[in-house]
Amino acid sequence: MLSELEELVRSIIRSRCETQTLEIKAAKDGAPHVYDSLSSFSNQNDGGIILFGIDESEGFEVCGVYDAQDLQKKLHGQCEAMTPRVRPVFEVAQMDGKTVVAMYITGRSMSERPAYRTIKGIPEGSYTRIGDADVRMTATELYEIQSFKEGRRDDVDVDELASITMLDSAKVSRFIDAAARERPLLERRSRDEMLSLLGIMRDGKPTLAGMMTLGDYPQQVYPNLCITAIAVNGTELLHHDSEERFIDNKRYEGTIDEMIEGVMGFVTRNSKTKVVIRDGKRADVAQYPQTAVREIVVNALMHRDYGPYCNGTPIRLVLFSDRLECWNPGGIYGGQSINELGIANMPTRNPTLVSILEIEKIAENRHSGIPVIRDEARSYGLREPEFVDHKGSFLVRFFNEAVGNDDAVDVNTTDRRRKKARPSNKIIQDILEYCSQPRSAQEITDSLGYNIQYVRKRYIRPMVDDGRLALTMPDKPQSKFQRYRAA
Repeated sequence: MLSELEELVRSIIRSRCETQTLEIKAAKDGAPHVYDSLSSFSNQNDGGIILFGIDESEGFEVCGVYDAQDLQKKLHGQCEAMTPRVRPVFEVAQMDGKTVVAMYITGRSMSERPAYRTIKGIPEGSYTRIGDADVRMTATELYEIQSFKEGRRDDVDVDELASITMLDSAKVSRFIDAAARERPLLERRSRDEMLSLLGIMRDGKPTLAGMMTLGDYPQQVYPNLCITAIAVNGTELLHHDSEERFIDNKRYEGTIDEMIEGVMGFVTRNSKTKVVIRDGKRADVAQYPQTAVREIVVNALMHRDYGPYCNGTPIRLVLFSDRLECWNPGGIYGGQSINELGIANMPTRNPTLVSILEIEKIAENRHSGIPVIRDEARSYGLREPEFVDHKGSFLVRFFNEAVGNDDAVDVNTTDRRRKKARPSNKIIQDILEYCSQPRSAQEITDSLGYNIQYVRKRYIRPMVDDGRLALTMPDKPQSKFQRYRAA
């Protein structure tokens, strides 16, 4: 039976490509420099593997390393030249009479990042992984790491131009009344004390969080803390000067609640409705569930990066013919992964802002936003939403396409329950045909064009459980080199 390393090599030969967690080096004539990859893999949650002994220039053929022992020694020296020092695990295997060496690198927690080449220093020696490339970290990414480590709070920063006269007195009064009801311990405090304790004011001036929630016109101090929204006739954003480039193009300003309502109206105005039959009667159903759209916009405003490198950048919302995309500056805070969204108890980037929005009943910080978005898509029979954390930014894609003809949603207006979409027989058959040869979960996902978490949960695991798919490594079901074949 093949070892995991041998199976990995076979997979690379088949796929002929590097990945987010895999770097290929020939090392047939000596030890290559891998400082950039040591940094980038250490600076991502999943870590990575550097595989030596495969020649990418020769079509990913196994060429073998020049000397496995000397190679490991020299690579260890490179690891010692990193801060913090990298502690890899090596594995050696024989493939077709040639020696390959794998170097496994563990991802560092956010508190230990950035990992960088010591001699170059943090700005020049810190890298991140983008696809199959090692890319130098931006100032924004480095600031985000440092902010997390130092516990910086950009939402309570005060701009020198801000003044108490810029707060809306009516909004402030309503907020004080709501805070007294929601937080009984604050009721006996004076108005000024409450504003200070809740982060609205600091040193006699309104904070960023105070301006964005209770300001008369926050953009007089923060001109680009807004939302730009465009509607496009098609599935791509074309970059030309045609007057027909956008169907609709708006900029939404004001406080957070005002921007939310503005964007909700924009989506409603530029979305279609479809007719469905409910209990024998025709009914109109919105193209995008309002609950999901609101959660997407609220999350973007609540969790975006308000730091100095990002507070000049607006949130962008684009309506395509097949999907809604919402982009905001600031990736997932604290170094957590996409898979932990809505599940793990994650740190909050803007705790003061979130607290104010909770009192205003605009939002909550219960990690429920992402599950709600997913549930709404599922209940409407829509394709699984996609969440992308990329180079210090976060993107949500919410599709208006049904999963498939067999994935119709049966809506009952009496009890308002929706049945979950049933797996499509055609998709199952496509998977079985595609897996006539062993395939990875990622390969199966790419062939379908869906989200990998959705495909695992909806198809791969059930098909393994009922015996339609077999594991190539049944004794190691969680192995990253696992493949699936039609049983």
